[in-house]
Amino acid sequence: MQILTKVILLAALFYQVPGLSKSVTLESESNFRKDVKVRLPRGFKKKEKWPLIISMHGYGGSSLIQSYYLRLRKYNNKFGFVYAVPNGLKNKDGKAYWNASNFCCDFDNKNINDVKYIENLIEEISTSKRISRIDPDRIYLMGYSNGAFLASKIACESDLRIAGIVTISGTSDLRDQNGNLLPKDKLNCSHNRPIKVLHIHGDLDSTIRYEGFDNGKTAHVSAIAQTKRWAIHNGCKGDLKKKDYKLNATNFMRGKDTEVYEFSDCAAPVKHFKILKGVHFGIFKKKFTKAMLNFLFL
Repeated sequence: MQILTKVILLAALFYQVPGLSKSVTLESESNFRKDVKVRLPRGFKKKEKWPLIISMHGYGGSSLIQSYYLRLRKYNNKFGFVYAVPNGLKNKDGKAYWNASNFCCDFDNKNINDVKYIENLIEEISTSKRISRIDPDRIYLMGYSNGAFLASKIACESDLRIAGIVTISGTSDLRDQNGNLLPKDKLNCSHNRPIKVLHIHGDLDSTIRYEGFDNGKTAHVSAIAQTKRWAIHNGCKGDLKKKDYKLNATNFMRGKDTEVYEFSDCAAPVKHFKILKGVHFGIFKKKFTKAMLNFLFL
């Protein structure tokens, strides 16, 4: 895993070659938070309103790794969106994390309010004199692992009108902070606004298990249960059904390795991409990121 991380970092450094899009750096007012670079599409000043994506890394990850992982920079001109990839705080082991759920990943019990941090970041991007042209009805979240837990939490709890989320290899709590079981089919959101949801998960994930995990003290729901939770929230009347086509998600396997599932008759679409023989972390093909963006924007 350490070798893989080094390879990803080297690739990420190469990926950061400037010239593909303009950026604005928002300087942090905290000694503990890093500055955030906001990427703007070409022709930014020619339109009044642009969609915004906040992309959040996994436990022990970084803005740099997450940027390479999803490679949004390849598409922000083509699709026309603003995006930012913030860093979580570091714990006592030097690993960046988000306080996203009881299950993951505030292991030092610092109780940092990362929902508020992301809300404030979105507000700052939306009101900054150098940016400001953000459409409040087209704010999206993308998260991997720990970042996926946070994306789901923000979408469920925030007063901001999150229009859609893409969650990868991360679900949500099955037990509360006292270890009590939560309803498998309820999110207990603070609102009833429909939200576009795409959940992506490998069926051989041994970190955030596809089938879920429960040790009696802490737990997370399965990939299917997570998808069903959002289907109930979105008032879907139809069942989860497998589509008659597959996608090619990763570079680890040849051919089409990902099944597509979708609920029908929903106030907002709910989809699930099941990566066959997929593990917790995979190197995605560029076109797979395009499929995620198509889900959010089309």
